[in-house]
Amino acid sequence: MYITNTTEDVRKLVEELEGKNDICKLKFLIYIFNLLNNNQINDRNEPNPDLLEDDNLKIFNLEAIGFSPNACTILLQYFAMIYNGMSNSKDAYEDNGTIMGIMYSNEDKNIASQFEKLNYNEKLDVFSEIIIRYDNETYFDEKILVLSFGTKLDGFNIAKMIKKFKS
Repeated sequence: MYITNTTEDVRKLVEELEGKNDICKLKFLIYIFNLLNNNQINDRNEPNPDLLEDDNLKIFNLEAIGFSPNACTILLQYFAMIYNGMSNSKDAYEDNGTIMGIMYSNEDKNIASQFEKLNYNEKLDVFSEIIIRYDNETYFDEKILVLSFGTKLDGFNIAKMIKKFKS
C-alpha cells in the first residue's frame, strides 16, 4: 500500500526491502535516519548542505515537520540498541547523531545505493512508506517493540505531513 502516487523506482525499492531479513531492514532504517539527522536529504543531494550559503536549499529532517531537534538522535540510539540485540553484538552505538559500528554487506550497500539514486521527492516517498510500515508494526517480520515518535501522530499522519512538506 502506498500513501502517495509514486514512481516505479520507489515501488521497486520498497518491495525489494520488504523481501529482506529484519537485520537488513534495520540497517536501512538506520541508514536513512543517519541521513536525516545529518541534513543529507536535500533537494540538491549535497553531502554537507550546512556549509552552503544558499537559502533556497530545501532540506528535509524531522524538525521540518514539527518534531523536536533531538527526535532523530533518540530514534537512532534506540535503533542501535535494537541492532545490538538482534545481531547479538555490542558494536553499534550512536555518536554525535550518527550510528557507528555497523558492518554493511553488499546487499545492504545495494539498497542504500538505490536510495541514493532517487530524486529528492522519491526519497521522501520512501521515507513516508517506511514510517507507515514501521509505526504500524509491519516493517519487520518478527515482533519488535516499536518506539513511538513521541507524539499522538501515527505513521499515516507523519506521511501526510511529509507530503505537505513536499508541496
